[in-house]
Amino acid sequence: MPCSSHTPNPRSPTAAFRRRRKALAALLGFLLCALQVPGPEASAGGRRGVRLAGTFPHAEKAILASVRRAGLESRVARIAVDTNGFITVAAVTVTYQSSEPDPLLALQTTVGTLLRRTFEDVPVLDELDVTALEEHSDPFDGHRQDVGFTAAATRAEVQSLLGLPPAQVVRRLPRTWVHPSFPHGVPPLKVGRRSPKASSPRIATDTWQAVWDWTDPLRTRLLGMLVGGVVDGTVSRARPPSRSVAFTFDDGPEPLYTPLLLDTLRRLGVHATFFLVGARVDQYPYFARAMVREGHEIGNHGYRHVPLTRLEAAELRGELERAQRAVEAATGVRPRYLRPPGGGYDRHVLQAASALGLLVVLWTDNPGDYRIGDPGRLRTRLLSRAFGGSIVLLHQGIPNTMRILPDVIRTLQRLGYRVGTVTQILDPPEVRTP
Repeated sequence: MPCSSHTPNPRSPTAAFRRRRKALAALLGFLLCALQVPGPEASAGGRRGVRLAGTFPHAEKAILASVRRAGLESRVARIAVDTNGFITVAAVTVTYQSSEPDPLLALQTTVGTLLRRTFEDVPVLDELDVTALEEHSDPFDGHRQDVGFTAAATRAEVQSLLGLPPAQVVRRLPRTWVHPSFPHGVPPLKVGRRSPKASSPRIATDTWQAVWDWTDPLRTRLLGMLVGGVVDGTVSRARPPSRSVAFTFDDGPEPLYTPLLLDTLRRLGVHATFFLVGARVDQYPYFARAMVREGHEIGNHGYRHVPLTRLEAAELRGELERAQRAVEAATGVRPRYLRPPGGGYDRHVLQAASALGLLVVLWTDNPGDYRIGDPGRLRTRLLSRAFGGSIVLLHQGIPNTMRILPDVIRTLQRLGYRVGTVTQILDPPEVRTP
């Protein structure tokens, strides 16, 4: 029976063009979503739309919907949610305007409304961490360090304050921080460079000294890996024989992943060593206090997370001292260990660390969690390189690290290893015989 004139022919050029146009539109929509390019719903004033991290899409979209219903979309820049299987935590970045009559009150009202509405609308959420940046006309940069305000709250804490105005809710929270210069932005941190040494007529001696200085960390590191223990102010592994493994976590404290990591370690019943960035400790002091309160060890990771070998002698000492003061002010504990950012050190760094009573802690096992996207591959690399007395280098803020941690630690424990801090593997408790 011949086709009706109203029935489209799938082989016709018009139908083919429509199919191609539909496929192109779908592809474009996917790319816009993946790249978070602002579409028709972008915020007013030229700001980009709210960025979603994509780690827990369902919960992130639910928080975004709650933000829109509360009329806060113009103040929210980024939403990230993740879970360790037991608790679910969100990290939301908001902005504030220093030109407002009372910027702190306006920000506290925004944060209080955000907390209240989010916990009401998203029942899966257990904790919400907020970071506030001064609003700029430039596109949102997730790496900005000029943080003006932070807060963290659990569902129970917010529910206990439901009868108060939003700003009062924030003021009653036990975990908040306001920058001393609020509401004005913090100038970017600058990195100095070590001045070249003065020229000397003894070129041969200077050349050999330069070669010695360049190879000295390599020789120290190799010797530390072979014999273990403290070698020339550094340690890479415990002295054998040892059946202990130390887990260390660089960077942070971090909203979202620090609470998840602490909850995971608490459930596993193990302690670790956290090497913290001083500036981040200033911004999130309550997370650093939580680490100490739960029995973890705190180390120095510099104040700005910059290569220490690039700093002048005075700036180098100031960098380490400032980080020491930040940790001690937040936790009451003065760090005993230094982990140079990137592991880079030389004799100047060793001298500055020694002057402050710091032992430079390197590592034995570096699985590269910050660059491996496959959790299974990360797990395999970590376990294949771990042995008695090894120091494992991991990082806060890496989702896969948190996901593989329970299985890795249980596997090491089944193999007879004790997982602990750097101090615990360097100075193991005496074994008492009955």
